[in-house]
Amino acid sequence: MEYAPSDRLYLEDDLGVDVAWLLRRIHDDPSLLSVSDAPLDLEDAYLSVRANSITVLLNSDDAGVRHVVEVKLSDADVEQVVRALELWLVEQQRHPEAEHQPSVVAEHIPPTVSRAVLMAQAIAPMGAFELHALQVGDALAMHTEPVEAPAVADPQGNSEIAMLLADAMERVDPRGAAYREELQARLIGGLKRPGNASS
Repeated sequence: MEYAPSDRLYLEDDLGVDVAWLLRRIHDDPSLLSVSDAPLDLEDAYLSVRANSITVLLNSDDAGVRHVVEVKLSDADVEQVVRALELWLVEQQRHPEAEHQPSVVAEHIPPTVSRAVLMAQAIAPMGAFELHALQVGDALAMHTEPVEAPAVADPQGNSEIAMLLADAMERVDPRGAAYREELQARLIGGLKRPGNASS
């Protein structure tokens, strides 16, 4: 068996491809967004309202779950988590009979974003995945890997993220100021669940 060294590449910076190219690859092979262990069928994929981003809807008939995925070239940002949460709420309202799982996918998930995902898990089964592009010889391979939140305390940053996420929930499902404040507390509390060293 031959060994071939591989180099990790960034799609836009190193290869010069854009989000439209990635959208075509997702249409060709939605399995590259491996946000679930179950087989996934592509329901829809289109350019997101956010720059360099794609919104993807996937179905897992085996698991009975619809996946709402916000994909971004390069680095993820907190607004991507906000967008995924909004889409999750909208899709739940459109298809109340189905279970929904939101995820964010990007070539790099910074610590702040993975912590925003961890906070969002207090109210939604949010996942975070890095999309890795590897060049082996003349071939390009892509796959996704889950990312865990780092245990880094940032009380001020946590409050700002909680406010952004709670505001997103309120825009889609308005319930008033008291509920929004309680929601912010739950989001920050999500960082204090057993197994999370951050606070």
